[in-house]
Amino acid sequence: MATDEHRYRRAEAALFQAAGIDPTERWVDLPTIGTSARLLEHGVGEPALFIPGGPNAAATFAEAGAHTSGLRCLLLDRPGTGLSEPLPTAPDTQTLPGYVEQLVVDVLDALGLDRAHLVGSSFGGYAALRAAAAHPGRVHRLLLAGCPAFVPGWTAPGFFTLLRTPVVGSFVLHTPATRGAARLSLRQMGHRHSLRTGALTPEMLDWVRAWQRDTDTMSNDAAMISACGTRAGGFDPALDLTADELARVEAPCHIIVGTDDVVGDADTARRLADLLPDTTTEVWDRAGHLPWLDDPARFGATATSFLAPTLASEHVFV
Repeated sequence: MATDEHRYRRAEAALFQAAGIDPTERWVDLPTIGTSARLLEHGVGEPALFIPGGPNAAATFAEAGAHTSGLRCLLLDRPGTGLSEPLPTAPDTQTLPGYVEQLVVDVLDALGLDRAHLVGSSFGGYAALRAAAAHPGRVHRLLLAGCPAFVPGWTAPGFFTLLRTPVVGSFVLHTPATRGAARLSLRQMGHRHSLRTGALTPEMLDWVRAWQRDTDTMSNDAAMISACGTRAGGFDPALDLTADELARVEAPCHIIVGTDDVVGDADTARRLADLLPDTTTEVWDRAGHLPWLDDPARFGATATSFLAPTLASEHVFV
């Protein structure tokens, strides 16, 4: 599918403008990984690296970012997503764990940061947890937005299985992206309620359509999904974080999970919290896998309260 950077940038800019944010674009070299990545930065305060899941890109956090304060928000286009450069080779079952750990380290090093907060969604949550376990001194606090991938009890979305099926996957990747297709992908992620009520803004829907249509995000993440799968159609269980690995996470962690999250429910989040040394959970009614889309203001307030130390007393985490 042909890409169109200028058209993508217009949709992204419209989303940030509607949110009242004018982010600064930054590019960083990731020498260990062998590529370069794009970040969108806004705000002043504690550095917080936002890592989206897949397929997705940095601007997914635009509306939530408008409601944060006391944070230097660093929104990452993971390699191969948004406008970032692709990886030399798609990670597979053997290389994926090391890749996500090094991704966080390389980004922090490139930004000159000894440590930062991590905000992770889905695959980004997996990356945040792995990095926090492997490099505990680099991570201050963890905010997991939706159930992370590859944790005990998680469920891979059916959409991933479609992408891994050669004929169907090729059809999906080459189907023209429309606003209807954007709505369908969000519905599959558990956001039916927000689609019905209009909570998902036209700018967000247009931006989702833009990354599907105008970037290589979908095909690059589909290649990674395929490389990490099994012949049976699922993912290799060797990728799942173990209890011993999770026990090595030293950073305080807060998990937000929606009742409509298709990857893991409240029980999944609580079981994960039991395996982490210092973790609290919060369940949002009628929220999907990307809970900040359902209530950006609530998410921004939670991120501010949990991550910004001077404002932490405003929200009690239990």
